[in-house]
Parts: sequence; C-alpha cells; structure tokens
Amino acid sequence: QHGAGGEIGHICVNREEEDACGCGLHGCLEQYASATGIVRVAKRVMEATDEESVLRGFSRLSAKNVLDAYKEGDKLAAKVMDEVGEKLGSALAVFACVVTDPEAIVIGGGVSKAGQSLIDCIQKYYKKYAFSACKETPIILAKLGNDAGIYGSARMVI
Repeated sequence: QHGAGGEIGHICVNREEEDACGCGLHGCLEQYASATGIVRVAKRVMEATDEESVLRGFSRLSAKNVLDAYKEGDKLAAKVMDEVGEKLGSALAVFACVVTDPEAIVIGGGVSKAGQSLIDCIQKYYKKYAFSACKETPIILAKLGNDAGIYGSARMVI
C-alpha cells in the first residue's frame, strides 16, 4: 500500500545503534549488510582495536577490500564479516520463518561478488537462528549478480 513491501534492508537489527541510516531510522540491516555497511562495520572494528590488518593499509576502504581480506584469512576482516553474517543471517531466519518460508534465499547485489565466503558467513547464523522447518533452506548467490534489475527492466520492455 505504501511502497514499503520487501524493504528488508530497513528492519531494525540493532536497537542500540546511534548512527542514522539513510532512511532516517537507526540500526537498519542495510547499515551492516550492504557494501557501505560492511565498510562502516570495518571502520568501527578497526577503531576498537589496534590489531594488525591489511585493512589498515587502504586509504579508501571498500567492501571488496574487506571481503578479499576475509578470504585471505585476515583476522580483523573475519571479525567484520562475523558481525555482518550475524546480522544478515538472523534477519533472514526471521523472514524465512515468519514471512516467506522460501524454497531458497538468493543473495544478490554488489556484495554477492564475494561468493561462497559470504554465503558461509550468513549461513552460520541463519542456521543458528532459523526455525527448525526452515533451517536447511539453501542460501545461494544470484546468477545475475548486481544486474538482475537491468534484466528485469529489459524483460518488461520486451
């Protein structure tokens, strides 16, 4: 009715969050699980510790830097991705149980380029929090990646 259906990026996953999301609310999933959210989490984790990390060597940190460092075994990047995975995995578990009972959960967008390592972060917490009937729902990468919207738009025109 109001154009807000399916906006899972704006569910609150951290009621203690002080920084506002782009939507004006606080603690939205998007603040943690989007490309900009991953960078935001990484900066917070780096500020909280003096632990060595390749992430400290970037003048302009990106989600790709964080995800690449995570794949290479960087411990600080692993902390970042554990937080991201916990927020996204638990949110998806709620949606699977309460709203959709999906056959599969498809992860798309720019961060999906991280591949299976991202899925593993999410799945760890999804399985922890999911209702027993939904626990084995596969989490997969979108085959069209970040281009799904372009293909959908083209299909509507055709």
